Amino acid sequence: MVFIELRIKNIQKPRFREKILGYIIAEYSIFKLGLMCYEDIPRGNVFELFTLVDRYDDYPLFRYTEVEGDAGYGTLLGQTKYFNELRKLIPKLKYYVSPWNTVLSLISYVEGKVFDSESFKKRIAIKDNKFTRGWNNFFTTFDQEVFESTVKKIGISFIVKVI
Repeated sequence: MVFIELRIKNIQKPRFREKILGYIIAEYSIFKLGLMCYEDIPRGNVFELFTLVDRYDDYPLFRYTEVEGDAGYGTLLGQTKYFNELRKLIPKLKYYVSPWNTVLSLISYVEGKVFDSESFKKRIAIKDNKFTRGWNNFFTTFDQEVFESTVKKIGISFIVKVI
């Protein structure tokens, strides 16, 4: 069991608008924790965690999502422990954790789509941004169904403290 805690300000000014292609791995009230994969170098991939505010419960657990919203930042504690657990099951996994434990949070005007496994494969085949290229690079070396079952094996206790 991995304990992950998000500390986020109640009122914050959105910094910019971001579109993320990710996989939802945990939830707490209206907050969802997701795993995104992006291309850092040609044919490379790096995993990172992100959070989003899902007021209407549009994004279910263990589903792929493409979400767009106004981005802010939060502090996420326990990221390294999660990635170490994931790395035990998926060797050669590259991940990034900010030195200040800062994560991207989609905080307002969040909209997007939910994909099943087959439609997600079709979506990442387009390769129109760094997220689709990252997921596509990862799934050329690792099986998608094995990845989904591996992520489900890791127990996550996700809590949120609004400051």
